[in-house]
Amino acid sequence: MKRLIFFSLLYIAGCSNRTGIPNDIIPPDSMRLIMKDIILAGEYSEQFITKDSTRPDKIKANQELFEAIFKVHHTTREEVKKSLSFYESRPDLNKKIFDSLAAFANRRRTELYLPKPLTKRDSIPAN
Repeated sequence: MKRLIFFSLLYIAGCSNRTGIPNDIIPPDSMRLIMKDIILAGEYSEQFITKDSTRPDKIKANQELFEAIFKVHHTTREEVKKSLSFYESRPDLNKKIFDSLAAFANRRRTELYLPKPLTKRDSIPAN
């Protein structure tokens, strides 16, 4: 009898849907966009907000920046945290999201290092 219960549980566990994403988790494509914006906001914060002497409360400015991201993506901080925890427990899905972010960063880096064409405004005036 114990063997029957053990094999029944093993069968049920083996047939469970490991590839599905629960309904309360942000889908991978949306999560990728949210994570991209969070990373960019972190870089913006590091480069500008922390050095801005006109902002006395830098922590509040950072929180407002992240809340704006959540608002744009129609989500909340709690939903993002819950989804991030889920993706961290699923390395196969997490890898897809962060590989996509790495590809975006590499494309962006290439664009940043391309020479910019001179415009009439940028040209050196003749004497």
